[in-house]
Amino acid sequence: MKRNAAPLLVSKDPGLLKHWKAALHLKAPIELHSFSALQQLARRTNDVVWLDLSVGDVPPWDAQDWGELLRDKHIRLVAASSYPKDADAIAALDAGCAGYCHAFSDPDTLLQVHQVTSAGHVWIGQHLMQQLIQAANRAKPQDIFPTPSWDDALTLREREVAKLAAHGASNSTIAEQCDITERTVKAHLSAVFEKLGVSDRLQLALKVHGIQ
Repeated sequence: MKRNAAPLLVSKDPGLLKHWKAALHLKAPIELHSFSALQQLARRTNDVVWLDLSVGDVPPWDAQDWGELLRDKHIRLVAASSYPKDADAIAALDAGCAGYCHAFSDPDTLLQVHQVTSAGHVWIGQHLMQQLIQAANRAKPQDIFPTPSWDDALTLREREVAKLAAHGASNSTIAEQCDITERTVKAHLSAVFEKLGVSDRLQLALKVHGIQ
């Protein structure tokens, strides 16, 4: 589901807001300075929301204050932390966030987070994705009967792109390794998602690793 191009930024840190605006190529985005202000504006937005978790009044992930905000299908919330932790990332994603990342990630990473979440998918970092895959692999029961290969319907190039994405490679890294453009990478991933019946990179990773 495509969103508007300009996200809503929530932070009290002028330096962070400047960093986000530069990374996402924004000129005059809507800026808020508290979680309570976001709650008041939430019903009028239809976009990705970047929330700095250090604004001060952000409630715990299991608090009722998140209710309408994270249930609203018109809002894709990216939780950004200056001190990211895997446990917090899992809690944020489980609560309904569309993404979790380091607030001061490099511009290329921030832009990719925005592109992925704007397209209606879920973003998680490479390290957390690998941990989730490893945990799921450990819990995976052994198949008694062989199952069809996950990549039977894919072209050779689509398989290559899918495997790289499933191991956490960014679009730019995939483009470099496959000697293609990032636009072509996106086209291949869209085709892979459709053929495999998945909606984001995590589901793709689970499929590729035989967990789903």
